[in-house]
Amino acid sequence: MTRIIIAEDQKLLRESFKTIIENNSDIKVVACATNGNEAYDFCKQYNPDVVLMDLSMPICDGTEATKLIKSDFPSIKVLILTASNDRNDVAVAISNGADGYILKNIGTEELILSIKSISLGLGIVTRDILNPIVTNLRKESKKSKKNTIAIHGINISLTERELTIISMIVDGKDNKEIGAALFIAEGTVKNIITEIISKLQLKDRTQLAVYAVKNQLV
Repeated sequence: MTRIIIAEDQKLLRESFKTIIENNSDIKVVACATNGNEAYDFCKQYNPDVVLMDLSMPICDGTEATKLIKSDFPSIKVLILTASNDRNDVAVAISNGADGYILKNIGTEELILSIKSISLGLGIVTRDILNPIVTNLRKESKKSKKNTIAIHGINISLTERELTIISMIVDGKDNKEIGAALFIAEGTVKNIITEIISKLQLKDRTQLAVYAVKNQLV
């Protein structure tokens, strides 16, 4: 049995989601919250498997609530259910630890499947959001190398993605924040940074940031 908390400030939607979800015998709604603070408190009280989280709520919105919940209860899965398909909202939600992001125009069967998938540890992003991301990544992969640096007389090429990551490092972003902004795994970010550091014959990301500024890479 998957135990779930619904965080939604609109009563009609909250009750509708509860009815839809509880029609499935494998899922039980243990509590309904009207804002992020209530969702956090209910997590302490009920220790659910999944929190179905709206983004736009009073007092404490879904983005901040996600950060609080994932900080204190990392095993609880947070599935964002919102009307916003804004790329920045997606990036911030994922950066704060959200395990999935779906839109409110989703069908009943898709909603149930998303909840079950999230509870099993799978990441879920609705197709309306995923398709533009995939398209952008494909375009990026086709772009030619943008910058060449001479290291000990050898030309070293950096891709646009590598330059973007370097810029984010200079801005002080960590691997998790970079991954969320670029929609790639935190481990992938780490691997790319390691490769950049190796290319430029540096020791760590601090040297990389200094080198980037000194050589006007950003």
